[in-house]
Amino acid sequence: MELELRFFATFREAAGGKTVHREFEDGATTGDVLRELEAEYEGMTGRLIVDGDLAPQINILKNGREVLHLQGLETPLEDGDRLSVFPPVAGGTTNPGETEERTDPPSEEGWVRREVAYRGISRRLAAHYLVNLGGELVDADDPAEATRVDGEGWRAALSAETVTAAASIRLTEVSVSFAGEESVLDTLLPKFKQKAMRAGG
Repeated sequence: MELELRFFATFREAAGGKTVHREFEDGATTGDVLRELEAEYEGMTGRLIVDGDLAPQINILKNGREVLHLQGLETPLEDGDRLSVFPPVAGGTTNPGETEERTDPPSEEGWVRREVAYRGISRRLAAHYLVNLGGELVDADDPAEATRVDGEGWRAALSAETVTAAASIRLTEVSVSFAGEESVLDTLLPKFKQKAMRAGG
C-alpha cells in the first residue's frame, strides 16, 4: 500500500522534504511505519517511539486525526492514508470565561504568538480559509468541528462566541490564536485577514 507521509519542522529536515510517498506492507500499523522511519532517518531515531509507546508530546495524525485518540501505535493504515508527523512541542495555556474554552496552540522555541478576531464569519469558514492557506485540520474531518489547524511553521486554535453588535443584532465572533515563525505569520495573517474581512467584516 502507498502512504503519503508529511513531515514538519525538524522532522522535515530529517526526511529531506515535506511530503514523501512510500510503499509499506499491506496491514501495516502506525507503529510499523514509525519504526521504519526511525530506522531510515537518523534525525528521527529514538524520537518517535520511546519505551514501546509514542514519544511524549509527539503529534502523529492519520488523515488529520491524532492517532493517540485512535489506537495509538496499533492504529491500522490503508492504501492512500496520510500520516503527518509533528515533533514534540511546548504546551499551551487556556483562557476561561468565554462561550467556548480557547486553548492557545502549542508553540516551539523561537515562535511568536498572535491573536485575531473577526465578526460575522463562522468557525467553519475560518478553518476552511486556514486549510486553503496550507493548513491541515487536527482531530476533525469537518471544518465546522475544527478547533485546531496546523501548517508549515504555524499552528492555530479557533474558538467562537456570540456577541451583541447592536441592541438587537447578535453576531458570531471567531477568535484565532496563532503560534508560529514570525516571518511565516507576517505572510499568513494578512492573507487570512483578507479572506475573513471579505466574508464577514
